Amino acid sequence: MIASSAFVLTALTMTGIYMKSSNVEQQDDGYTIDFTSFGDNLQDKMDEIEENGQELAQNDPVLGEEDYRALLDEQEEPLSGLAGMDSDLDYPPMEVGSGQIEIPGLTNRVQDKDPMMEDEPVSGKSPVTEDVPEPEEQTPVISPDAVVEPEPEEENEPADSGEAAAPTLHFSETDGLKRPVSGEVLIPYSMNSTVYFSTLDQFKCSPALVLAAEQGSAVTACAEGRVVDIFENEEIGQAVTMELGDGYKITYGQLEALNVTVGSHVEQGEVIGWIAKPTKYYCVEGSNLYLKLTSNGKAINPEALFR
Repeated sequence: MIASSAFVLTALTMTGIYMKSSNVEQQDDGYTIDFTSFGDNLQDKMDEIEENGQELAQNDPVLGEEDYRALLDEQEEPLSGLAGMDSDLDYPPMEVGSGQIEIPGLTNRVQDKDPMMEDEPVSGKSPVTEDVPEPEEQTPVISPDAVVEPEPEEENEPADSGEAAAPTLHFSETDGLKRPVSGEVLIPYSMNSTVYFSTLDQFKCSPALVLAAEQGSAVTACAEGRVVDIFENEEIGQAVTMELGDGYKITYGQLEALNVTVGSHVEQGEVIGWIAKPTKYYCVEGSNLYLKLTSNGKAINPEALFR
C-alpha cells in the first residue's frame, strides 16, 4: 500500500511539473484551469499517506518504522532531482496555490499584437510634428563685375524760370473799357429787341457791338487780360478771346496779323492785331471790328462801359 501511495504521489508531482514546463502560457482558447485545489488535495494526500504508513509500520511485524522511512527516502530521491528544473524554464515558474493559471491558446482569444505596431498612429502620420524653421531672407549677392546704374536724380525746376508769374486778373464794370478803334457803331448791341442787318437784310438780336474800322488799322485791348482762345469762322473771321477776370471775357473779331498767342498777357491799350477784309456776312456794312463782352457766359453791352 505504501508503494502505491508513493506512486500516486510521484504521478501527481510529475503532472504538475509537466504542466508548468509546457510552453503554452500565452495560447488563447478561452479556458482557465484552477490548480489551487490540486495543491490542497496533494497536501491532504501526503498527510494521509504518512498517517497510514505510521499505522502500517506499527501493525506490520515484518516492516518496521525504520524500513518505512527508508522506503519514503527512496521515493523522494527521484523527486528531489526534479527540483532544479525550474532554473531551466524560459518563463517564471508558477507555485502551487498561486491562483488561476492561464493556459496559452485556451484562456485568451485575442491575437498577440506586433510590438512594432503598438505605437503606430492610426492616421499614418507622425504624432510629433517637428518645427520646421522658416527660411531666412537671403541678401542678394552683387557680382563685383556688375555695373550698378545710379538712380536718376529728380530734375528740379529752377526757382527763377525767367518768366514772372501771371498776375491775378480782376475786372469790374465800374473800371470801364477803352475803345479799341475810333470808328462809329454800325450795328448796336441789342438782346431785348431786334436790329436790322443790311447784308442779311433781316432783323434779329445782336449779342455784339459792330464798330466801323478801316482795313489794316490797329486794334488795341479794351482792358488788361490774358488770351485764352484764338479761333476763326465764316461769320466773324479770325478772332481772339481774352479773360479779364471775375467771370468777364471779351472777344475781338474780323482780325488779321495777330500780335498775340494763347496764354499771352495783354495790357490795356496793347495792340492785339489789325482789321481784316470783312466776311460775306458784313460785306454791305464794310470793314469792321466785332466786339462781344460776356459776364459768366451772358452777353452784356460793351458800349455802355466805354470811357
